[in-house]
Amino acid sequence: MNKILCSAISAVCACAFLAGCANPFAKKEEEDTTMSGYSYDANTTQKEQAYSWLLEPSIDADNIITFDASQVDPDNEKSTMCENYSVIRRGGKYGLIDYGGNIIVQPDYDDYYACWCGEIVLFNVVDEQNDYYEYCTIDSSNQIVDYVSDHSDNAPEYFWNDADSQIYVKRKNEDYGSKYTGKKAVVVGEADISEAGGDSYEITPKEGTLYGLAKKDELIIDLKYVDYYAPAYKGAGKTAIAFQDSEGKWGYVGSDGQTIVDFKCGGDLNAYCGEVIDDLNKVHPYLFSADFVPVLVDSFYGYYSIEGECAVTPGEFEQARPVHNGRAWVRSNGMWGVIQLGEYVEPIVTTTTTTTTSATTTTSSSSVSTTASSLSETTTLPTETTLSTSDTLLPDTGTEIPVEPQPDVTTEPQPDVPVEPVVPDQPQETPAE
Repeated sequence: MNKILCSAISAVCACAFLAGCANPFAKKEEEDTTMSGYSYDANTTQKEQAYSWLLEPSIDADNIITFDASQVDPDNEKSTMCENYSVIRRGGKYGLIDYGGNIIVQPDYDDYYACWCGEIVLFNVVDEQNDYYEYCTIDSSNQIVDYVSDHSDNAPEYFWNDADSQIYVKRKNEDYGSKYTGKKAVVVGEADISEAGGDSYEITPKEGTLYGLAKKDELIIDLKYVDYYAPAYKGAGKTAIAFQDSEGKWGYVGSDGQTIVDFKCGGDLNAYCGEVIDDLNKVHPYLFSADFVPVLVDSFYGYYSIEGECAVTPGEFEQARPVHNGRAWVRSNGMWGVIQLGEYVEPIVTTTTTTTTSATTTTSSSSVSTTASSLSETTTLPTETTLSTSDTLLPDTGTEIPVEPQPDVTTEPQPDVPVEPVVPDQPQETPAE
């Protein structure tokens, strides 16, 4: 059964060398680096834009990567990292940054991935041949830690059988599928389906599979699209579904099959989540989060609302990222800042105790040997949880990470380690298949 890594991040970042954990993926370095070539026609008709600045463009980075959280399993979610932090890349290395522009984890890591439990994991490859890695993530109690857990990849995939006009479902870590009896609308692909005994079925996707949308054993959208990007576990009511047509353009449809955004968008390399919950060879756009989606139209970035209205005209920003709690990272004039788009959720500061462990682990076929030293200290991390008047925060007795700015305050935090500015590049649209 396919085991993949998920996790609970390390602020002091002396991360353990864990054994027996396979490298989640090997990613080409240039794939998430924003690319040059951005241009904007000032003569284009302008309208009033629906955003304001929370953090003026002042962060110098090769790239800032935000996940839309559409692949998170709500029934097994144990972290809100995808909503509260982004991955920052400087000099080919990755770290974590919050929406106040504070570097939470220095860019010292080789790679990253997001998990369906909501966590973001940074890692270094120490000895790939012997499966030694250094990890860094933030756990469910908001502590920065250096260990990860194994999780099975059980995301469901759905298929349509013309012979009996029924929907079938098979999880990625299982050999056989079954009839789908759920009520939500799901993306279905063409497949050959045969009985395997009992209530089990052998499901073989057809070569050159086309995709459509089905609900309660009825096709809402015919099997006509060459690719798709959809939420893995939850319904598409809040995220919508992205389909790619035969000309390589992406559009968004709702769970009722109605078009929200026309088929004019491109795929975005920056939407890649890491191979734990994504496919390195598949370039797709973002899905909606917090009622908005960043779109790439003719090489220009903008935002659309879930109602299908253009909220920010494509061309307003050089780069645009998903919205969480009313905030989104964007790039303007070569620098990164944070805009407010939609309802802003004020950050709440929670004080937690972080235990940092520095460890070296070695393995053989018969034994595991570990040596480690631990240091406990108190760290304060900002979170976006909403507290009632009866809720109590732990006392503020430790070292605080600066609190994110309020909506009407402009801050310009300085990076902890000076780096040479790198002019990022802009990703190209996905070519038609």
